[in-house]
Amino acid sequence: MHPLYLKKNTKSFEQSFQMQHARVPHTYDTWHYHQELELNAIIRGTGTRFIGDHVGAFSDGDTVLVGSNLPHVWRNDKEYYLEREDLQAELMNFFFLEDFAGKDFFQLPELQPIQNLLRTATQGIRIFGRTGEIVQRKMKKVFRLTAGERVIALMQILNIIAHSDELELLASPGFIHSYQASNTARINKVYNFIMNNFLENISLEQAADVASMNPAAFCRYFKRVTQKSFVQFLNEIRVGYACKLLLDEKLTVSQICYESGFNNLSNFNKQFKATTNKTPQEYKFQHQNSFSSKN
Repeated sequence: MHPLYLKKNTKSFEQSFQMQHARVPHTYDTWHYHQELELNAIIRGTGTRFIGDHVGAFSDGDTVLVGSNLPHVWRNDKEYYLEREDLQAELMNFFFLEDFAGKDFFQLPELQPIQNLLRTATQGIRIFGRTGEIVQRKMKKVFRLTAGERVIALMQILNIIAHSDELELLASPGFIHSYQASNTARINKVYNFIMNNFLENISLEQAADVASMNPAAFCRYFKRVTQKSFVQFLNEIRVGYACKLLLDEKLTVSQICYESGFNNLSNFNKQFKATTNKTPQEYKFQHQNSFSSKN
């Protein structure tokens, strides 16, 4: 199984980009990609986002610009799959091609920042802080505008993002360059296997079998495509999930270690520090203080 390619009808005579505002039991949870860029805004909902080789927690207000053909998925927490009437996800999505305003439009000198933004979006960009709030507020207003006003509003939103410093690149450059040049069918099988099983005790041999390769050849192949060893990649995915769990005050660091797929606390602390440059305790303290300051 590999990321599903979704074909959007963004080049119709009726509209230059598509948008949707949905209230659903849970987000669309199939790893997929499409030619269009996507501006994704979570109004309500919690879970884990996977964008390329990035994994991180999302919650109310999460806003991300996903580049063309970048595999991604937002997966809600398991409570959203229990068919609870009091728990729904609410989100907005704008889908548009890089040339939605015209083939050479963004090559105008005045629009260079937007052109740079759209190119950088191949890594996925999280828009946070005040900028994220402004973007979501403006996205909501777009649904009440006329067709022509919507195009202008999208341009304004992209301009706001392009001139903000409240941005975080998500997928690594190594993933993007290698993914685009690789045999995507094979590596996609491996990515899906990892994302669906990283909480379990999966082995190099199992991953190699998914790729239909012997372990030694698989190690060389995986390192060439991702710029990381299989173990390093797997550990980073697990650490990303652990970061999400650390926001839950009910769980101890020891519990989170095992909940995120690690087998011992010492290795968990080591890998967490290597990935985030913080200990789990430091990460938890920092984000608890950040949350308190907002309230």
